[in-house]
Amino acid sequence: MIVPKIMRAFGEGIDDAALNRARYIAVSKQIPVMYSIIGVSLIAAAYTHHGVAPDYLTVYLPAAFVLMVFYRAALLWRSDIAKLSDEEIADKMVTAIKRSTVMALMFAGWELALFQYGTAYTQLHVAFFATITVLSCIACMMHLRLSSTLLALLINGPSVVFLALSDITVFNAIAINALLVTGTMLFMCFRYANDFKDLIAKQQQLQEQRSRLRSLNRQNRWLADHDSLTDLPNRRHFFSRLAESIGGDHGETRPRIVGILDLDGFKAVNDVLGHLAGDQLLADTANRLRDVLGDDAFLSRLGGDEFGLIFGSSIDAAGAVAKSNQLCEALLAAFDVKGSSVHIAATVGLASYPSAGRTGEEVYERADYALCYAKQHSKGTVVLFSEEHETIIREVSQITHQLREAELDEELSVVYQPIIDSGAGRLTAFEALARWDSPVLGRISPDTFIRTAEQAGLIGQLTTILFRKALAVAERWPEDVGLSFNLSPYDLNSFETMARLIQAVEESKVRPSRITFEITESALVQDIGRATESLEVLRNMGSSIALDDFGTGFSSLGQIQRMPVDRIKIDRSFITGIETDGAARNIVNTIIDLCRNLNLECVVEGVETREQLELLEARGCSLIQGYYFSKPLPPEEADMFLGKWVEKRKRNAG
Repeated sequence: MIVPKIMRAFGEGIDDAALNRARYIAVSKQIPVMYSIIGVSLIAAAYTHHGVAPDYLTVYLPAAFVLMVFYRAALLWRSDIAKLSDEEIADKMVTAIKRSTVMALMFAGWELALFQYGTAYTQLHVAFFATITVLSCIACMMHLRLSSTLLALLINGPSVVFLALSDITVFNAIAINALLVTGTMLFMCFRYANDFKDLIAKQQQLQEQRSRLRSLNRQNRWLADHDSLTDLPNRRHFFSRLAESIGGDHGETRPRIVGILDLDGFKAVNDVLGHLAGDQLLADTANRLRDVLGDDAFLSRLGGDEFGLIFGSSIDAAGAVAKSNQLCEALLAAFDVKGSSVHIAATVGLASYPSAGRTGEEVYERADYALCYAKQHSKGTVVLFSEEHETIIREVSQITHQLREAELDEELSVVYQPIIDSGAGRLTAFEALARWDSPVLGRISPDTFIRTAEQAGLIGQLTTILFRKALAVAERWPEDVGLSFNLSPYDLNSFETMARLIQAVEESKVRPSRITFEITESALVQDIGRATESLEVLRNMGSSIALDDFGTGFSSLGQIQRMPVDRIKIDRSFITGIETDGAARNIVNTIIDLCRNLNLECVVEGVETREQLELLEARGCSLIQGYYFSKPLPPEEADMFLGKWVEKRKRNAG
């Protein structure tokens, strides 16, 4: 324990592991050189004293010393310092100082013994041997100040004292010279040791800084590639992995399935419970998805409530569909969000490489299309992109092109389906329905070309043309016959379209109070704030608002209560089979009661049979629209139909 204490007193920093290792590495490279110098010097001194001094001083002891120093040199030369622990390094440092002290004492004794023999020349050789050996030892051990000092004192000290006390003036001068040189070397040794210590400290600081920088870089890379809310890879990481996994010069060519999962009902949770609850729901959703997928797919959050999937190459299309169905089922279980039980669903679109596309971007776009298709036709299910969808895309592309090239004023037309008050026996309004007869493509389904126009950004232009045509026909009707006109969610979000609609009303002879604008629930779900603002403008103008296709979307009762709605239209899907389907009948009865309680008018679409009409009238619902009364009619036929109802009403009144 005494050596470590002395080392600390000398400022050796024995507790600094990095400094110890650096010193030991440096010393271990120089000690073999020092031992070699000592060995050669021993042999030379023994040779000059052979025959003058006893054999044990010139043969046996030097031989033992030489064997010892060369043996130690060989051991150090072969040692693997990198494998030594910090504790082992510290122990070896202490051992090296102890060993050098013992060796110095042995050499000092041998040196003093030799001084007793020979001539002044041989004594001068011993003094020279001591001085030069000490200088080489100091130079080789300069990283260890304590060791250098001990070597200088124990080896050179006796010879300096001996020479200084000699009666020979030359020896006195040599003593002074040796003392000065040794002192200077020790001073330089101390300076070098301090500089070395500072250098190692700075290197350690640099290493720590580099380590912190590497850690920060890793964190920055992680943050750049991951979503902070769910800890999932983010959109950037997803597309980077997609490029690595699919196609390209460096991508794989094995089949891969890419998917997009979108949550159904998430926006309602955000609106009702707040964004913090929505964040918790997203984090819990990510955990469930991770648990189900395991290592079968690369999962990421693309943004909002949308998640990306890249399935492993060992999973085929059937396996991806099965695994995606498991994801949908897992998300059906209730979530506990801020003490509330929350239910959501999920829809998944899948696409297969290379059948659906040759690049990652193409496959992703096909998966996105499959997702949109599922949202429109079978929400809450899994849809795999197929040839049928590819055909639809080509058709939509053709339709988009023709919409851009068409003379829409000439090719668009409007048909009118009457809305009858069966209780009063009166025709109350016509709903205007869009038609497009393309000279190139023929008649296109309204659902198809309206949806295509929305995606192409042309819906505002179509809405304005169709509305002006409908107003022109409505001008011919009696004042008590209204016009119902459908608006796209995109119309409600466009100030320009809303301004054109208001201008069209102002330029027509139709009073705003005769007009009812119909919107779907999707308009509420997309942007309720903007939709409410636009609907308030229409209402302030004097028009009414109807919520169309009620029951098929995801609007909440709270949203309906806040919306400026005057009328609810029950979707035809609930009327089909109402005669025999008790569940459908109960849903319709519930909506009728809702309208009555909220003081809203209720219109039933899709009535086709007398039995359906009687069931609805029995529940007090008399505003009827459907093929039971009339199919959608061209303007002239609508005028004729209206005339017949007017005559019928006059006869009944007479």
